[in-house]
Amino acid sequence: MIIWRNLNSRPTAPRGARLWRGGMLLVVLLLLAGCRGGVRHESWPGLTVVDGTLYAANLERVQALNAETGKVYWDFPVGNENDVGPFYSTPVLAPEVGEHGMLVIAGLKDQAVYGLALGATPAERPDQRWRFGEARGQYVGTGTLAGDRFVIGNGDGRVYALNVADGTLTWVFAARDRVWATPVVVEDTVYIASMDHWLYAVDLESGTELWRIETEAALAATPIHALDHLWIGNFASKLHQVDLATGEIVWTLDTADWVWATPVVDGDILYLADVGGSVYAIDLEARRLIWDLPEAVSGAVRARPALSPDGGLLFVASYEEGFIAAFDTASGTPQPTWATALQNPGRLPGDLTVDAERLYTMPIMVEERIQAFDLVTGELLWSSPESVAGE
Repeated sequence: MIIWRNLNSRPTAPRGARLWRGGMLLVVLLLLAGCRGGVRHESWPGLTVVDGTLYAANLERVQALNAETGKVYWDFPVGNENDVGPFYSTPVLAPEVGEHGMLVIAGLKDQAVYGLALGATPAERPDQRWRFGEARGQYVGTGTLAGDRFVIGNGDGRVYALNVADGTLTWVFAARDRVWATPVVVEDTVYIASMDHWLYAVDLESGTELWRIETEAALAATPIHALDHLWIGNFASKLHQVDLATGEIVWTLDTADWVWATPVVDGDILYLADVGGSVYAIDLEARRLIWDLPEAVSGAVRARPALSPDGGLLFVASYEEGFIAAFDTASGTPQPTWATALQNPGRLPGDLTVDAERLYTMPIMVEERIQAFDLVTGELLWSSPESVAGE
């Protein structure tokens, strides 16, 4: 059943449910606070798909795979190097660097960023060209490319800007707490969301702070740039619209629960899922809800949703139950026929990724590390390592 509401009739989740979700996420935060024991099993791996090749931060190693078949081309590191990784931060491709491009990856336990020079073909094993190891915390979030620089936040509360060609440090910016969100670059400014509750604007060239705003709660979601503004969710169950010129919050939408998952945007429509499983479609130009579905996804949502290439379907992953819900973007109607029943789905903390034909997930707490689903039917096409769908 689809429920339509305006901003003045925003529902709130039952107090017990909200406390339970908050407690569950607090456990995850505590696990991520250290680099021992359960961290490897409760964090979120990530992947990038480019021209038919998947580059995946597959926990113990980074892999390149054939996107159509799941065939593994290569692994990094080679062998059993216990002092490298594990990897959760999504690999970033710098196609213009070097002869065949550079893949930039960041490790958790080893607190290092690596530059891998890619070969002439996806199957060719890359060469490690550089390693940056000056951070004092874990790399959980993903970095971003800005011209000749790679900018990434760290668990030590700092953001590092590196020369992507050789890994040399160009500047460091210090926030007050961990930076898990991906820095966002708009023209010559870097926008940094931190767990310290602050959103910072920093000069790309020098790393000098331009302004900051306090948002009342931790920021784990990456800001979204749309319509010349930033849109960012926080752990106070709010989505803020921020004016880039002034650094002021100009509009706020209250959500039913924490916003941990980064939203996705199609034109002037933003799609958002909160921790409690409520899903929203928001007209950014008009600042109004198009539709919202209270607790439409069973179980907590941590992963960034994904859109089909034509923008017709929105995919949202349930972290705890390990399934993907599909919704019609025009109406919010759930698509119950889009599904594959898995005997042991694991959990889905990592962001969803799509290309022209497939949707990819990276489950944890199961043997299958990467899965590919048909975009139209939801059929499981392949897993790596191979698995069989349940009835």
